[in-house]
Amino acid sequence: MALSATIRRIDAPADLNLKDSSVFLRAGQQIIASGKAVELSATGPTRISDLAKAWKELISTAEIADDTGLSGTGIIALTSITFSASSKAKSVVYVPRVTRVYRDGIGFEVVVQSEPEATEVTAIPTGRFTDGPQSKAKFVEGIEKALKEISATDLEKVVIGRDLVLPLDARPDLAIPLARLHQKYPQCWTYMIGDVFGASPELLLRSTNGEVSARVLAGTAGRGTDPDVDRAISEGLMLSQKNRHEHDYAVSSMVSQLEPFCEWVEADAEPFSLALPDLWHLATDVRGKLKDSESLLDVITKLHPTAAVAGTPRGLAKDLILELEPFDRAGYAGPVGWLSSDGGGELAIALRGGVIEQHQIRAIAGCGIVAESDPAAELAETELKFKAVRYAFDQSL
Repeated sequence: MALSATIRRIDAPADLNLKDSSVFLRAGQQIIASGKAVELSATGPTRISDLAKAWKELISTAEIADDTGLSGTGIIALTSITFSASSKAKSVVYVPRVTRVYRDGIGFEVVVQSEPEATEVTAIPTGRFTDGPQSKAKFVEGIEKALKEISATDLEKVVIGRDLVLPLDARPDLAIPLARLHQKYPQCWTYMIGDVFGASPELLLRSTNGEVSARVLAGTAGRGTDPDVDRAISEGLMLSQKNRHEHDYAVSSMVSQLEPFCEWVEADAEPFSLALPDLWHLATDVRGKLKDSESLLDVITKLHPTAAVAGTPRGLAKDLILELEPFDRAGYAGPVGWLSSDGGGELAIALRGGVIEQHQIRAIAGCGIVAESDPAAELAETELKFKAVRYAFDQSL
């Protein structure tokens, strides 16, 4: 039976109700969805290509009634793809029963015919995050091992993660944490899709009318409280050999991986300092024109994982990550976002958040390790990156 959807205009609400919702939010655009009409899932090395094929087959027979008169509408699917092919977690593409999309004050709703679902019991999580298996000491040990590998092998960069955990009694209701993240980090992509959530500053890939764009982030520094100090930190980040080294790896990797799928690719000549409430990042925008035969998920099949979340060369970095991280990243550092039956879509990298597991939430923060890295400084960087998730769950902050 073909997927059947109705699309109609709706008014933008005064307040966003995020209870029991899947979301992908950013200033100017909010996607809020409920239920699951169809779920596609895959695991293993071919998970992304399997999902790409299944998504194309699903929308090829879809029946869509659209009386909005708007451009850029279509059946919306949400997706979360695991970082590693060896993850025990599923990679998913699912079509919600109801999806509400608001763009610059204009809204439309996609309703997909499906059977009613059972209501899941949820609870507001309480407590605070504590160290997970990758303690501070083990994280530093891991960095020291990584530095030895960099000096002794062809490895140039590897991204090592550290984790925090928060116990759960039931599936968490993340309405409050998500609202707090979206309010504090409006220029980030606040997401809750599948079992991953957070507020990512990094766009992996966007597709609009056949053109793709990405924003590469690599290189980090904490914000200063005094304007002059803050400006000096930003300037120092631009001049930092270690951070520029790490950033250049990530940009060149993105460009080389996009080229086979595009008619042309271009990147900004120089990075810029991107200001977030807690952090400065070095950022570079990359643009390209997709070949007619390629889709967003087709590109992701080769693009993921980028050097920004894995390292360079990719194979050596992934092997070392599996050795040094005592947890499953699941969807953390994987592609997360939305796809449309009209070929559009937007995928961020699942950062500054965590993964919902059976009895706990695992928050993860990673750092790019290169030859110039200092273990103490990298540990301090994880504390900066954990600020977002701690703020989301602790209303005293």
